[in-house]
Amino acid sequence: MAALTFTSESISSAAALRLIETALAKASDMEVAVAIAVVDTDGILKAFHRMDHTPVIAVEAVPAKARAALMGLSTEELAEALSSNQANLLSMVTMKDVTLLGGGLPIRHGDKIIGAIGVGGALTEQDVAIAEAALASLQ
Repeated sequence: MAALTFTSESISSAAALRLIETALAKASDMEVAVAIAVVDTDGILKAFHRMDHTPVIAVEAVPAKARAALMGLSTEELAEALSSNQANLLSMVTMKDVTLLGGGLPIRHGDKIIGAIGVGGALTEQDVAIAEAALASLQ
């Protein structure tokens, strides 16, 4: 008989806030304004912050970046992986609340994905660097 329940690990509120704080510090050091979203394993927003002067489009983009990263790859890696399969790429980019813009990274604990972070509002390279710095704070 199939199991009736399952157990899942997900990012804690404390860890999500630490990611936000670290990302804010890195963005300030880089003198850029960004929005940061952390989602749990279900893609539900766990923590969010929008710095002053962040482009308004980033508010919707960063949770979408994080949700895409729940697939286990950065949004840039996912876009690259899908680039040779037009049907999959088109289905992904037309999904509601998901984007392949750079700046989304999965959050891992051991071999498990426990959430994802999305950063946006600066140049793609800066968004990625901020997200990477935030993830490094959990090591």
